[in-house]
Order: sequence, then structure tokens, then C-alpha cells
Amino acid sequence: MECREEELFITIESLRCQLLEVAQQRSLSDRTVVELSERLDSYILLAQNIMMKNLRSRKNQLQAYR
Repeated sequence: MECREEELFITIESLRCQLLEVAQQRSLSDRTVVELSERLDSYILLAQNIMMKNLRSRKNQLQAYR
């Protein structure tokens, strides 16, 4: 699972860099900029969901030891 998370964060960083580069050359409403932004958003949401799931799992584990 760690490998998948690492790949996810690499993808997010790559998309972020692409978005910054394209946005500097084009309008923020340009189709390519919007599509990159939407893809980046979806990966960020996925990462947030994974982090929240991991946090809940750790919290449940801690409560089980009490």
C-alpha cells in the first residue's frame, strides 16, 4: 500500500508541475489548463480519502488498546 501512496503523490506532484507550466503559457480558462486542474483535483481528493482512512484506522487501533 505504501508503494501505491508514493505513486499517487508522485502523480500529484507531476500534474501540479504540468499545470503550473501550462497555466503560465495559457489562459486559466484554457481547456488544457482546466482539464489538468480537474485531473489534479481528482488525485488530491483520492489522496485525502486515503489519508483519512489511514487516520481512522490508526484511531481505531489506539482505541482497541485502551
